[in-house]
Amino acid sequence: MGFGITGGVIALKNNKNPASTLPKIAALPTISGTNSGLTQPTQNPSNTSTGTENHQITIESPGNESIVTDSKVTIKGSTSPLSSLIVSTQSKSYLSSADNAGNFNVDIDIDSGVNQIQIDAIDLEDNQSTTNLIITYSTAKI
Repeated sequence: MGFGITGGVIALKNNKNPASTLPKIAALPTISGTNSGLTQPTQNPSNTSTGTENHQITIESPGNESIVTDSKVTIKGSTSPLSSLIVSTQSKSYLSSADNAGNFNVDIDIDSGVNQIQIDAIDLEDNQSTTNLIITYSTAKI
């Protein structure tokens, strides 16, 4: 299993199987101009996780299709214990991991307007789950 990103890959050791490595995406650099070369997260408006029955991602907050008034957002949820997490926006990717109970909090920055956020979790058995959120950042008074 791997993730392809132009610009580099970081390999982290798998705690359960030290001989294997899990490929991880490094934080993407800020790119001026067009978004050519960036992979956009796919939309999943139902906020359901794709993955095996025993390896899912549940997002507690923010809710899908939320409108927020701050560019800094904390993605809070749960998945399989000690899973590696990759949270991707249109402009940056963030690496994190779930704790022993499977809980996680990932602080991200989002752009003004509609943001598609993709959350990928890879458990200790190398099973992958993916879920997507749409979060709108607006400073307009509603």
